[in-house]
Amino acid sequence: MKTKPLVPKIIAMKTELLVHVGGYKKIAPTSILMLKADVNYTHIYLEDGSQILSSTTIGTLEKRLKEYNFFRTHRSTIINLEYFSDYENLKKSSIIRMKNDAKIPLSRRKTEAFLKIIE
Repeated sequence: MKTKPLVPKIIAMKTELLVHVGGYKKIAPTSILMLKADVNYTHIYLEDGSQILSSTTIGTLEKRLKEYNFFRTHRSTIINLEYFSDYENLKKSSIIRMKNDAKIPLSRRKTEAFLKIIE
């Protein structure tokens, strides 16, 4: 009777994935604070206060970040909900306040979806 040699099982540890943001740059999604569109470019704001200008559009980056905790507040901004601090509903507009004290406008059409997520 033949016996098979024992093969050790490899346990894969889940490591934080990096998101390709254009050029040769890959960034951990948890380090991204928010993204702001500028025509066909995107400004990526990081938690350490630095900023990256990417030639990748905000729509493409939104698709790459859909598995993570990001929310598109309006046409030109996506925020990382891990850095969300406060929500303020004003008469004509709504404001999202981030942990770095940045104030991000929330579109009327996105308000209901946002409130469902944070509650």
